[in-house]
Amino acid sequence: MVSTKDVKRTLSRRVEIVTQPQFLDMEVLPFLGMEDGAQGDWETHIIQLDGTGAATVEIKRDGRQMAFAKLFPDASGPQMYAKLKTLRAAGFGSGERYQAVEPLGFIPEYAMLLTKPAEGRAVSTHIGVDDEALVAGAREAGIWLAKLHRAPIHTGTPKPMLESGELLSLARRLAKMLCRRPEYLSLTLDMIQALEKLAAETEDGLRVQSHGQYRPIHVFISDASVTVIDLDRSRPCDPARDVAEFLHRMRMTMFWRTGTVKPADAATDAFLVAYRSAMADRPSLTNLRFHWARYIFHSLNRKLKGRDPSDLALDATVAFYRSEFDNVINGRLSA
Repeated sequence: MVSTKDVKRTLSRRVEIVTQPQFLDMEVLPFLGMEDGAQGDWETHIIQLDGTGAATVEIKRDGRQMAFAKLFPDASGPQMYAKLKTLRAAGFGSGERYQAVEPLGFIPEYAMLLTKPAEGRAVSTHIGVDDEALVAGAREAGIWLAKLHRAPIHTGTPKPMLESGELLSLARRLAKMLCRRPEYLSLTLDMIQALEKLAAETEDGLRVQSHGQYRPIHVFISDASVTVIDLDRSRPCDPARDVAEFLHRMRMTMFWRTGTVKPADAATDAFLVAYRSAMADRPSLTNLRFHWARYIFHSLNRKLKGRDPSDLALDATVAFYRSEFDNVINGRLSA
């Protein structure tokens, strides 16, 4: 099995090559609709390079954002390029209010996908900053997701409930956390028992074209469009998983930025109302409480594993996650 360190090392070498001005002039410039030899100064910024997935690089020319490059560590790049073209052709392309990010091209030698920048600001930029803008952004994000979930396309390998629930990765993280923090055994057992009850009520076989990693940071809103990026993991899957991930990420970020989750309540309601209205004729949120509670539990384990036992804010962290978990379990956030 290839380690993340090895992946990062390999990707780092490729990133070093593709960010050179000579490479950008020869390989990237043609995709930007510019003439060969056009003069200009390149600027690149590494957005992601941690070895857990594709490396992402922002590309600017003369100070203007021109493109993003994703360098894949495996053979999935061509499929991702094709997937974006399929989505754009299925109603998420130019001229539409709700769009998938536009692919510019693929460079096979470096497993490098080029896309246009998304217009507007990410919904995540409003969290803890502008509550009104966050509500509007969450509403638009709910509509975009419903459009995807209604789309008559199925691209990628279907993801069964056992895999989408990520129970094995949850067990792995839980084991690591309890080795370091055994004092939380009773708490985690209580939460697992609650998840077991929800698991008994879940329904398998509910599959739509999912985003796969639907988060406020991936939804960009401008006056003209709502554009979503990072569709690498898009595949047929339980629709409630996308909904749960977006809401959990939004609420968790609000807590970390402001010390309270209350300002996210209106945006949570706006997202759910917009999504449910657009999906009223389809059984899409049957498994929402299970996925949402599982995301919270998974996140809590990560926080506990990485925190210093002497951290004075630890009690507040546990209280927040337990409150979110109980509210989801009892349907108070999804009613």
